[in-house]
Amino acid sequence: MKLKVNRTTIEVFEGAEIRQALLTYLARRRMSLKFIDQLEVFDVWGHEIDQGAPVSQYSQVKLKFKN
Repeated sequence: MKLKVNRTTIEVFEGAEIRQALLTYLARRRMSLKFIDQLEVFDVWGHEIDQGAPVSQYSQVKLKFKN
């Protein structure tokens, strides 16, 4: 299953949660995995998404660092 995170397409397994997609994204970008708790996730309409939400409901998400 494909998911676009901040304009980067990543491949995740069926049944994955947003948290697993974020780990894949951070690893691909060679960023520290410690950042995962400092990120807020939003769908294409700007609604905040919980990191435990299933990926299957979304095709694109955007990340921002918490203030």
